Amino acid sequence: MTDDEIIEAMRTGSTAAGNLLATRYLSALRSYYRKRLPSEDAEELTQITLLETIGRIERFRSESSFRHYVFSVARRVMAERHRQLRRRIVTEQAPSSEPPGLQTPANERLARVEYLQRLTEAVERLEEHYRNVVELHIDGATNREISSELDIQYNTVRSRLSRGLRAVREYLRPWVDEVLRAQPPANRVETTSSGKRTK
Repeated sequence: MTDDEIIEAMRTGSTAAGNLLATRYLSALRSYYRKRLPSEDAEELTQITLLETIGRIERFRSESSFRHYVFSVARRVMAERHRQLRRRIVTEQAPSSEPPGLQTPANERLARVEYLQRLTEAVERLEEHYRNVVELHIDGATNREISSELDIQYNTVRSRLSRGLRAVREYLRPWVDEVLRAQPPANRVETTSSGKRTK
């Protein structure tokens, strides 16, 4: 059954259809969040997203594919968690269970969270046909898997992925340059005339 057929069955009161749709997206959502968050947070956000989409199917207006809708909600849920993490990282010290010499400085932890947030923003700014390909790529799908999932030609996937990732890099470049400029001189990585990287 297609997503649309399952959703139609749900709207007529089929509980089994809802369970089928949840099973279909459970693994993909877990994978999406586990690439970006600790496993316990990933599980929590997976359940939240399933509740916000399948649990409230009346909100889906069929203006896009259901998959696109699900991951649009997932990105919003992720953005909110990033905001929570940023506030937490600023106010909390590194975990006391880590040896002092191995604790990650708060500014580095904050930079990692901010990078993930900015990456999400960059992907969201893409036109839909580029965004769909880039999102699947970030989720770990191969080009052939993306081709099958979106029902488009393999070469089209390569072209859209190349252009989409280029746009993401261009969006992130000013922030990356700013982060590098803010590093103490001793921590900066420079390139010599011979092409070797030195500190």
